[in-house]
Amino acid sequence: MFDFDFEGLDLDTCADFQVIGLDGTQYPISRQTSTVRDVMAFLEAKYGIPSDEQRLCHEGRELSDPSAVLPEDLLELHLLRSKADEEEWLSRVAENPFALSDAPASIKCNKAVVRAAAVRETSALAYAADTLRQDRHFALDLVSADGGALRYFAEEVRAERDVVLMAVRAAGSVLRCAAASLRADSEVVLAAVCQDAKALIHADPQLLVDDDFARQAMDCNRLVGDYLASLTTDKEDREQQSRQEEDVNRQDEIDVQNAGIVAEVAFAHFQQSSAIFLDARSADEFDKSHIAGSMLFSERSPVLQRLAEQREDLELSTNPAVKQMVSFPSKPVILYSDSGSDDLAVGYISRCVRGTRFLRRACRAQPSLGNENRVFRLIGGLNQWKRMGLPVNGEHRPLINGNVLLEAGIHGYLDLDDDI
Repeated sequence: MFDFDFEGLDLDTCADFQVIGLDGTQYPISRQTSTVRDVMAFLEAKYGIPSDEQRLCHEGRELSDPSAVLPEDLLELHLLRSKADEEEWLSRVAENPFALSDAPASIKCNKAVVRAAAVRETSALAYAADTLRQDRHFALDLVSADGGALRYFAEEVRAERDVVLMAVRAAGSVLRCAAASLRADSEVVLAAVCQDAKALIHADPQLLVDDDFARQAMDCNRLVGDYLASLTTDKEDREQQSRQEEDVNRQDEIDVQNAGIVAEVAFAHFQQSSAIFLDARSADEFDKSHIAGSMLFSERSPVLQRLAEQREDLELSTNPAVKQMVSFPSKPVILYSDSGSDDLAVGYISRCVRGTRFLRRACRAQPSLGNENRVFRLIGGLNQWKRMGLPVNGEHRPLINGNVLLEAGIHGYLDLDDDI
């Protein structure tokens, strides 16, 4: 955060003035710290006083400009500490859980505030201090009510058996975030399967061929049988199916990499009415704001799944997006969502990424929809479009899941790619 090198300072030989706290504590300071910012950084690095809690005063006046140069004849400063108000932040995260991203360090490690934010929106946990995300007791508290919270805790916490067991009992699919050793633990996997049969996908393969485990799993969830039955198919069939799935997944990844289109190019199409813009988000989010002239085509729409599986009659379809694609088979199709990530470990993958994959599959299967390469995803999403001041109907501020997004947002905070 600060560039000043405190390591080489010898306070005993170079302390030229001091900072005095309200309790009389004296903090020797080197004259090499020439600005208010330098002093604040020194107090944080050397004495552990967070800079956002510091108020430095000289001759009864607060030094509010961090870049101000200190007088050469300075002998002492006075330190006032203003701790962040817990009640204020509880109110703020109740209104917008992502406000936690803008909180001072003392609030990001405040269990009450972080818990309140997580209750409103689990992914707000991404903004919590590392010390909390490494706290197994805090993890137990949260995953007991929301198993999905497990994915935001540190790797060592996701290896704690009691934490994972509690989490999968609330949300079986979160087994995928557990340590490998626990995905091979029969008790943990059974707890997950009892809650969600699909959790078997994330179990250690060795468990799936264990007859005793299979019987216990089917006893606790009748849907398990359908999944386990697939394991009895001929080895050759399984290998062929696996190869096909690998081919599909490989093509999906190629699609994601090749399908990106930047907002500047997309806007050029927009100005010329030479592209079809599709919104991959929900109807509620579309109603709040969308690119002017775009059509709703949610990635959760059953129409999209039917297209990919060739079960949608293109001639009889009443879906406006499908009708446009069939009517104008050479126009580029640009899907967008808010913005997102393909990192499942933190619970995010852009909806336009999934939509693009399905729609390109559909184009490969049904030539009437046009060439697969006509389908693009908008890099940076609707939020990038808004930041550039391009035409939008509705809310002009960046949103995520319908909530106003603080600049940089959760993906910027996690240093995730912006183009997915």
